Amino acid sequence: MLSSHRRKTVIAAAALMATTALLTACQGNAEGSTKSSGAESSAAASSAKGTSDAKGTSDAKGTSSNGTGGAGSTDLPTGSGSGGGKAVSGTWFGNVSYLAPGKYTVSDTKGTEQAFFTSDDTDIEGAGEICGDAGGQAATPCSEAELEAAAKKGVSATVKLQKGIAVSIVEDHSSSEGGNDSGTDRQAGIHSGELGYLAPGKYSLDDNGSTIAFFTATDTTINGNGWICGVAGGETKHCTEDELEAAAKKGGVRVVVDLDKGTAVTIDEEHN
Repeated sequence: MLSSHRRKTVIAAAALMATTALLTACQGNAEGSTKSSGAESSAAASSAKGTSDAKGTSDAKGTSSNGTGGAGSTDLPTGSGSGGGKAVSGTWFGNVSYLAPGKYTVSDTKGTEQAFFTSDDTDIEGAGEICGDAGGQAATPCSEAELEAAAKKGVSATVKLQKGIAVSIVEDHSSSEGGNDSGTDRQAGIHSGELGYLAPGKYSLDDNGSTIAFFTATDTTINGNGWICGVAGGETKHCTEDELEAAAKKGGVRVVVDLDKGTAVTIDEEHN
C-alpha cells in the first residue's frame, strides 16, 4: 500500500515538472515572438523615418534650385520700386552698359541703374555709335553683336522694357542746330526731363536746369506707365493729349521725347 502511494507521488511530481517545463517553454516562445515583433516594428519605423527624411532633403534641394538666389537662376531683372519683385516695365533714357551676353544696364541722369535682357525680337537702332551713320536722317537697324560692342564702351540710348526684356533700344541722336534753350523751331533728337505745361499743345522739358520747349501734333504718340495714363508697373498704354496735359499741369512726371524740328514724334513716360 505504501509502495503504491509512493509510486503515485513520483508520477504526480513528474507530471508537475513536465507541466512546469512546458509552461516555461511557452513563455519563452511568447517572449521571443514579442521581441521579434518589436524589432520588426522598430525597423519599420526607422525605415519610414528614413524615407521621410530623404523626401525632406529632396524637397529642400528642389526649393534651393528653384529659388531666386540659386545657381543658374533665370529670373528677370527687378527694380527697387517694382513691388513684390515683379520684372520691370517702362522707358529708361541714359547710358547703356554691358553686363553679360544678352544682359545690360541702363543708367539715367539721376544715377538710377536698371538691368535688363535682350531677346531675338529686341529692336536695336543706331545713329553712329551702335551702328549706322551719325549724319544720317534715320536710325539704322543694328545687330546684337554691334550693341554689345558699343555697350562695352558705353552708349546713350532710350530703352523700352516690358517685364524686364528690352522691346527697343534706340541710340540717342540728339542734336541742336543752334537757337537758345527755349526755342522750338530747331530742336531735334531724343531729350529727357521733367514735363511742364506751357499752353495747349505746347510743353516744356526741364533737365537739371536746361529747358527746351516743344509742340505736340495730332500724330504724336504718347505712352504712359502709370503717371500720364495706365497702371504703374503694367504694360505701356497709349495716352490722349488731355491725359498728357493733365499730367504736365500736375508736375513731377519725367518723360523721354523724340523731337523732329521742335515737334514731338513720341513722348514716353520715363520710369518715375
